[in-house]
Amino acid sequence: MCAKPLKPVTKEVEAPKKKEAAKPAAAAVKKEEKVKDNVESLGETPFVLYDFKTFFVNHPDKKGAAIDEWYKINDWSANGWSFWHFHYDIYEGEGDKMHIANNLMGGFLSRAEHVNKYSFAKHAVLGEEGSLQIMGCWFMRGQVIPDGFEKEHPQFEYYKTRKLDPQNKKEDDVLIRSWFGGKEGDIINGLKCQTMRWVK
Repeated sequence: MCAKPLKPVTKEVEAPKKKEAAKPAAAAVKKEEKVKDNVESLGETPFVLYDFKTFFVNHPDKKGAAIDEWYKINDWSANGWSFWHFHYDIYEGEGDKMHIANNLMGGFLSRAEHVNKYSFAKHAVLGEEGSLQIMGCWFMRGQVIPDGFEKEHPQFEYYKTRKLDPQNKKEDDVLIRSWFGGKEGDIINGLKCQTMRWVK
């Protein structure tokens, strides 16, 4: 027996290490950025559509002074706004009855509600039963057709479109005034307007 007791030799047991969760790769961490469409990608514009709509709808002279003011305050730049004429490519039988043409127009406009925030328009059924036509005059952000129509509207492919140039073409100016200042019963595009709807 030894005079001084020896300490027992012990081995330190390490506590098991917790496994760290694998860190995701840097590329995966980065959130996928939403791709902007051609309207969202545009720069700032001084033209405020909401204020203008209020002014125009309440103006007494929609064919004259209101349009003159519109042309003055419009932003005609690449980041601004443009006028377009829409014409539905009507199929056999679709222009025979008023209710058929009205339903086609209503369906098109209800599916276009997502573009109302950057458009202002009048759409109408024109002509007589048996040869009815569906057309519209639109004012929209940008200088090309917005992706909201071109890529997202299921019926847009059935429309022929033409960009209007009222500053340089008298016939386009007359067309815009007849559309935005017109009402049911008026002659627009050489045809009697049967039903007309605002898009605002």
